[in-house]
Parts: sequence; structure tokens; C-alpha cells
Amino acid sequence: MIQAAVLGSPIGHSLSPTLHKCAYDVLGWDWEYTAIEVKSGELAQFIAANRNTFRGLSLTMPLKEEALLVADSLDPLVKRINAANTLIFEENQVSAYSTDVSGFVQALAKAEVSIPNEITILGGGATARSAIAAVDGRGRTITVYSRSASRAAQLINSSISATVVVKDWNEAQSGLSANLIIATTPTGATDHLIPTESTGTLFESLYSPWPTKFLAKWQGLGGKYLDGLDLLVEQGIGQIELMAHEPLKIDLRSLAVTMRAAGLQKLGQ
Repeated sequence: MIQAAVLGSPIGHSLSPTLHKCAYDVLGWDWEYTAIEVKSGELAQFIAANRNTFRGLSLTMPLKEEALLVADSLDPLVKRINAANTLIFEENQVSAYSTDVSGFVQALAKAEVSIPNEITILGGGATARSAIAAVDGRGRTITVYSRSASRAAQLINSSISATVVVKDWNEAQSGLSANLIIATTPTGATDHLIPTESTGTLFESLYSPWPTKFLAKWQGLGGKYLDGLDLLVEQGIGQIELMAHEPLKIDLRSLAVTMRAAGLQKLGQ
């Protein structure tokens, strides 16, 4: 049986096993997918002990940057955003990829959200870097509100076409008038924010809790939104294709709907 897994810490809340197993059922694959607790600093040891065990691994926090240190080869996109969420084992090599960027792109496209010229990103970590790459474009201004000046400095590099402006986290409330807001912060970080209008689109990258307090406020205003489940589904489809070594030959939109429904059921929605 082909085996895959998601690694991270804490990992108990992960919906990835539910979504990937749902996809395997739709595809008729006899694959296994599990969640394994791997803390920061433990990834290299885990990889060394399991090179012949898995077809591929999904990575969540805090391992997305650590992955670059253990992989034998890095996809160009991984080098660009300095983060990976997927490791593929093939021909005695471990290759690092990211489906985070395509996850944002596909979710926004399927929701028919046009990328505006003014974008707000809440947070300055690995997910924020992926979000920037997803919405990047000449003539656009991406304003990032970050709690860490040192991490925010990593957001600006020569490969970005848009103008990236980094502001202090204490000013985040002022960024809520943008036509597209992407929240990439940990649980609870945006709880204090109070949207007063919802003319744009909110992309909340978290799915636990669902909804977050910030997303619930946005929903209360009747605003258009995407959530972390949309992102996780699209990331997952990309990971499954990488692990299969080929594009899936089914209707991906229908697969995404089925996977999202499985995720919502698991969340009790």
C-alpha cells in the first residue's frame, strides 16, 4: 500500500487526513494517509528514518522552512518563497515543493475573485510569502501588517513585481478597507479586528476554529469570503498530483466540492 502523511506540531487538529482520504476514495486508490507529530528540529531525523516508507509528505507548521534544509532538491518556487509544504520521495532523493501558492490561486479563481490593485495581507510568515506570490502583479500594491519586523523583511525580494509595503501590526485595522484581505496569522491573532464594511473579499487561511472570530464578524456583515478549508483542499489536490507523479484525470472542481464537504462534516458543520 502506498503511504503518505502530514507532519507538524501540533498535528491532532489537522483535516488533511480527512481530505486526502476522501480524494483517495473518489479516485479509487488504495492509499493510506496519516497525521504524525513532528516538532521543530525533528524533521531531518524523521526523514532519515523513513526514506523508504512514504511516497510523499505534507508539511504544516513549524516545518515549512525547515524542509529546505533536509531536501536534496528544491523546486524554483520553494526557493522563491523560502518555504515548502510537500516532500516527494523518488529515486533516492527527497524533493521539496510548495502547493501553497497554487492553493491560493486556484481557490481565488474558483470563487471568481479578481485580484485588485490594492491588497492587504495580515501576517508576515511563510503563508504570507505564499499569498504574496499568489497575488503578485505589476502595478499592484500589497500592504503587509506583520507582528515581526525580522520576518517581514523576508517578504520583499527582487522576484516580486508588485510594490510591497510593510506596516506594524498595530495598524492592521486600517487595512480592512482593501478589496482583498488575506489573513495568514495564527489562531486568535485577528480576534481584535473589527470590520465595519465588507465590500471586498476576505480570505481567512485558518480553518480551526471554523469560523474564526474575524471571519464570523465578516460573515455577519454579509461579506464575500474564502476560508482555510478552501485553501487546504486546493493545496491537497496539488499534493496528490505531485505524489501521483501526474495530473489527476477527473473533474477537479467536483473533487474540490466533495473534499470540502468532507472537511465541513469533520468540523461538525
